[in-house]
Order: sequence, then structure tokens, then C-alpha cells
Amino acid sequence: VDVFFVISGFLITSHLIREAMRHGKVKLGAFWAARARRILPASLLTIGVTVGLTLFFAPVTQFETLRRQALASIFYVQNWVLARDAVDYSAAENDATPFQHFWTLSVEEQFYLFWPLLVLVGVWIVARKTATAGLALNERSFRAALTVLFGVVVLASLVYSILKVARGDLEAYFITTTRIWELGAGSMLAVVGGLRLSTAGRNLLTYLGLAAIVVSAFVLSDETPFPGLAAVPVIAGTIAVILAGTPDRDGRLAPLVRADPWAAASNFTVAQWIGDRSYSLYLWHFPVIILWPMIVKHPASWLDIVGMVVVALVLSDLSYRFIEQPVRKAPFFAQSTRNSLIAALLALLAIAGTTWLYPLRAEQATASWKELATETKALPELGAASIVDGHLEPFPSGTITMMPSPADAQKNTPKGFRGKRCVAPQLADVIPECISGDEKSDVSIALVGDSHARMYAGAIAEAAKKNGWRLRTYLKVSCPFTPTPKVLETRGSLVCTEPNAAVLDELLADPPDLVVTTWRFSTNFTADGDPDAAAAAGFASYWNTLEDAGIGVLVLRDVPEHQQDVPACVAAHYTDPEACTTPRDDSSLLGSAVLEQAIALAPRTRVADFTDLLCDQSSCKAVIGNVLAYRDKHHLTAVYARTMIPQLAEAIDAALPSGAR
Repeated sequence: VDVFFVISGFLITSHLIREAMRHGKVKLGAFWAARARRILPASLLTIGVTVGLTLFFAPVTQFETLRRQALASIFYVQNWVLARDAVDYSAAENDATPFQHFWTLSVEEQFYLFWPLLVLVGVWIVARKTATAGLALNERSFRAALTVLFGVVVLASLVYSILKVARGDLEAYFITTTRIWELGAGSMLAVVGGLRLSTAGRNLLTYLGLAAIVVSAFVLSDETPFPGLAAVPVIAGTIAVILAGTPDRDGRLAPLVRADPWAAASNFTVAQWIGDRSYSLYLWHFPVIILWPMIVKHPASWLDIVGMVVVALVLSDLSYRFIEQPVRKAPFFAQSTRNSLIAALLALLAIAGTTWLYPLRAEQATASWKELATETKALPELGAASIVDGHLEPFPSGTITMMPSPADAQKNTPKGFRGKRCVAPQLADVIPECISGDEKSDVSIALVGDSHARMYAGAIAEAAKKNGWRLRTYLKVSCPFTPTPKVLETRGSLVCTEPNAAVLDELLADPPDLVVTTWRFSTNFTADGDPDAAAAAGFASYWNTLEDAGIGVLVLRDVPEHQQDVPACVAAHYTDPEACTTPRDDSSLLGSAVLEQAIALAPRTRVADFTDLLCDQSSCKAVIGNVLAYRDKHHLTAVYARTMIPQLAEAIDAALPSGAR
């Protein structure tokens, strides 16, 4: 991606400079019309076909996300949508959509809108000083003006990118303001021009540039904070390769390396064929990757991968030959800026209109579910209350209904604990205290932890009200109640240890009778040596500190974690949700080495285990007693948690110090 950003910036700016030098101005309408003819036909075709296929093959639970991302891709703001999702905990674990790759094109299109205006400013500065507007510009002055203008933007964007990445801001990866320096770096090269080098010198520069790119590809990982400083070697390497192939200031690339093997490789018919279709191939490859498993209904095998490659190549060839090239070269568009822009606008609106099929299709698919969900309320025993002698049945009465419906499950979170007022986001420095239950009671309970503690908050609040307890909550997404940092915190993407310490101080200053806590057991902690041992020691230190102060501690063993999105699976198997179960003996579901070690270090701590309310002896369920138990892979729905109120209340009552009961 970064390589193509630099190349794109170089080529587009070279074109703009040539036009400005030739005509003394930049024709914005003609430039944008040319971009529309080049980019929109194939991209809108890809989006339209993808919308049609997802309407029939994607889970209805994804329709809202698909519609949002399709619209964002059509209007080239996908990078901002993904940036928002990156910092939205509820959206961060969403499955990839076939529109996701449009974020890079969105950055480029925004660059194409903004950058010509900057070139025009350069034209205006030089024309104003020399009084030669409309005539050929003074090339040296023009390039000097652009160097200053581009340099300011590149430097500002790079510094901003470094600062955003250093703060661990997850949106930094996608947003235009942290990426524009990469395209600007290519633009700076177009302004400065080539170097006078020997063939050997150019070859050496090319090899060094390629080495920087290749090494970066192997060294950088998903855990590397990016872009920021980590992107500099890739950008520098790409600039070196371009510089080696640019012998003059005209912005045209000469062969990258003059050595015979490379020159021969550049003439391969296959390489040229793929190069011509590279844009269409980029458009089609990701929809094929995402949609293929949905259509064939099984994970991709090696044979499937071969099929994906073939289909992507065929689609890219067809769209290149019958859509991309004919529209681009059609006289009706090529000879008229107005026709091109009007057609582009109409095409954008037409394809955008197809996205309204998502809510229509969703309404058709879920109308019966919602009606059945209403009927579910009349059933005598729901959720955990329906379990008898360890038997967990999806529809114990024989009535095939459930609540919430799969389409509504993702939003089924505890009422009163849905916003930032009572649940701190990942980068918040303070964890808020919220009071519920019987607020005047002398018996005080504190619920502390991450989103897995939050999923019980509504149920525990109801239990507290019924039993005359005062409930205080201290909830922060992704933050278990421990001084041991998570991996995300060391990357700067999370703030937990200091807010947790502040909560501990608050609990000690105003002691509750009992602290209830839990966390997602698959959390990755970091420490020198054994991270699990360090995490256990951290939990135990907090628990022992509370116990020493006379505060009881109750840990809720984490719920089993499924390997697939439960609502999406149930949507596809509504009448047979047993198809969505996960084996109980899957080691990723049950138990926690961290918990066991922590309990050994803090033996006064009590543990409540509700696994039997979610799993029988063989498997962990998706639907229990006409209630959809999970809203994703590992969070309980608020509805199911409420059916656990008797068990939660019993566990809390048993853990309360005798004087508080």
C-alpha cells in the first residue's frame, strides 16, 4: 500500500506539473473528469456486483455494516469509516467486509481532490510575482514554490502521523492526515526531478531501494505501530527505486534497472498483461477472498485458493476490456469534461441507491424472527431458567422462537451501560463510577473490570435492586482489573494500569463489602519472563490488598468463547442452532492458567463458575431456552445475562462477608 501511495503521488504530480508548465494553469475540471473516467467505471462495477452477491450470501447480521461500508466506498471515505471502527470497541472485532480494501483508494481520491489545488496555489504564487499568468511559468520559481508548499504538508503530516502512532491512536493507520505525507513524498520527488547517475549507480540505487522495501515487508508485523516512523524505510526505498528510473524532470519512468535480467523481466507478456489489469485486479481480489467462503460454505482449501486466483484474474480481465477501457476511451466522455462529470455523479448516485436493498432485504429476512421473538416472551422458562438436570435445549417447549433475534443481537447490551457515562473507552484516563441497585442500602457491591464484567452489569444491577444492595460499577473496555499491562497497552493503544490503580485507591478509601470482577480470559498480557505468571501475580496483588482491607472478592470465571460469530451462524441456522455449538473440551474455551495461578496466590478469593449455564458435557451452546446466548463470539447478550440473575445473586450473597448479609 505504501509503495503505491508514493508511486501515485509521483505520477499524478508529474502530470500536474507538466500541464502547469505547458498551459500556465491546471484545468481542475478536466483533471477530475479524467480521474473519474479512469477510476469510477471499474470500481462502481465491483461495488455493484459485490452488493448483489452479499445480499444473497452474506449473513443478515452483517447487512448494516455492509451498507455503511459500501456507501463509504462509493463516495471514497472508507478510510474514515474504518478509522472510526478501529477505535470503536463494539466494531473493532467485526469480520472483514468485501469493501474494506477501498480505504486505500479513498485516501488516493481525497489526495486527487486536494493536491491539484495546492499546485494551483503554486501557479498563483509564481504568476503573481512574475506577472506572467497564462504564459509559460518560470520553471525554477514554480518548482521552488511547490517544494515549499509540498514540504510543509509532508512535514506536518509526517509529524502528525508520528504523534498519533506514538499515542497508540488506532485510527492513525487509516486516516488521510497521517497518510498524505506518503503520497506527498512521491510528489516531492516529481518536483525535485532525477539525478545524473551512471547505469551502475542507478542499478545500485534500485537494489538498495528494493532491499529496504523487502526487508520492511518481513520486519514489520501486525504488532508494529504504523505508519509513523516505521513507514519511513518503505517510503525511502520506493523513492530510491523511482529516482533510479527517472533520468530527467519530465516525470516519466525509465526502466528501473538496466541490467539485462531485469530488462528482460520487464518485457514478459504475462507481467505486462497483469500490469495493465492491476487496478481491476486490486478491486476484485478482496471481494473474491471474502465472498468465496460465504458462497462455498466452507473454509478455503488450497484448491479454493487456486479458484480464487483464477476468478479474480477473469473478473479483472473482463472489467478491464469491457468496462474500464471502453468507458475511458469513449469520445462522448473523453472529449467532454461536462459529460464525464455528470455521468460520474449519476453513476455514483445509482450505485449508492442499490445499498438501500440491504435494509429491505434485512426486513424481509428478519420480519418473522422479530415476530417470533415477541412470542418468546410468553414462554414460561427462558434462558438459564430452562436448564433441567444439565440439559441445555435451544427450544425446550418445541416452539422455534428466540430473543433477541440474530439481527438485533450485536446491540443487545445492558441498559444503562451502553455509553461512555458508565463505560470508559480504551484511551480514557479515568474509569467512571456509576451507582445503581438500592442506592440507599448499607450493603455495597462494586463491579470492576472490562467488557466481560460489563455484560453482567445490567443483571447484577437488577439483582442488587431485588436484594437491597447498593451497586457501584467501574467499567472500562479491554481493561481487566490488574496492574499487569496488556500487550495493547505497551503499543499505546490502551490505557489501563493507571486508571486501575486509581480505582483500587477509591475502593480502599470508600470500601464496599464485596468486589465482583471478571475479564476476558483470552487476554494477552505482557511482562518480562512469563506473562501469565506476571498477570496472575498482578490480579492476586489487587485481590489480597482488598481482602487485607476487609473487602471480599468474587471472581466470575469467564464464559466459554466460540470460534465463530454466534449471531451470524444462528442467522444461517435459525431452526437448528445446534449447528452453531462449540466443543466444550476445546482448550481455548474453558479455564485459565492465569486464574488458577492467581487463586493460588490469593486463596481467600471466591470464584463463581457459570459454565454449566452455557455448556452441557459435550458442547457450549448458542441458543438456550429460546434465548440467543451470545451477541458475538464471546459476549453474552443482555437478555441471557438477565436469565442468570438467580445464580448471580446466589453467588454474590454467598461471597458477601457475614456481617453484610
